[in-house]
Amino acid sequence: MSRSVAFAALVPHPPILINEIGCGREREAAETLSAYAHLREQLAASRAERILLISSHGVVTLRRFHILTAEPAGTLARFGADLRFQFNGDPEFARAALDAAGEIPLAPAPFWEEGDHSAWVPLHLLDAAALDLPLAIAGVSFLPARDHFELGRLLRRVIDASGKRTAVIASGDGAHTLTQASPSGFHPQAREFQDAVDAAISEWDAEAVFGFDDELRQAVDESVVSPLAVLMGLLDGDALEPRVLSAEAPWGVAYTAAEIALEPAD
Repeated sequence: MSRSVAFAALVPHPPILINEIGCGREREAAETLSAYAHLREQLAASRAERILLISSHGVVTLRRFHILTAEPAGTLARFGADLRFQFNGDPEFARAALDAAGEIPLAPAPFWEEGDHSAWVPLHLLDAAALDLPLAIAGVSFLPARDHFELGRLLRRVIDASGKRTAVIASGDGAHTLTQASPSGFHPQAREFQDAVDAAISEWDAEAVFGFDDELRQAVDESVVSPLAVLMGLLDGDALEPRVLSAEAPWGVAYTAAEIALEPAD
């Protein structure tokens, strides 16, 4: 039996990883680039029929999640690169998710933030455009991690009902406050927080993710917990093997890339 989830990964999204933006500095994140190269090969081999990307910066509101109902398009021009993106959307998937949402506060997004680097950076580095697949994008909110987990469970039900093999990409960066040179300054608990996040990924421990303090999350300036919680909900109940492929912080920001390998279904 083929699985409805053909590929699952958690990836970081620093624009500097792209050569046109990093201009050579991207080599300082060699482990992250190597992880992306591996994931690019796995995605291409997955026989996916759809990509679902969990964005952490596109359309984010206080108490609602959003799912794109239009054609995904954007640019990384604000980072100095003449890179534009255009994908076929998946309005059927979006409508099915909205219809099935029930008490989950999922709202339609008729447009997406065109400069959403949490979407375009991973899609570019994974060479997703070459696969020419429909792309669905769902966004996080400021709701608790448990609510994001339930969003993931909803999205999985819709994937299963659709009958389409889906590649799921959760996009998020870790603590932005690991060193004095970090873009958001230094926080003394940032390293401890990030180590706990990486352990939760390795052990696939949803309860640990639910337990992260919201004030600390804001203080260390992270964007990884919410998309990770969505991914955990989406894969809830599956037999899987999480593999942290890289975990580095060359510019004082934590970048963790992980492949969530699903064991073959009986």
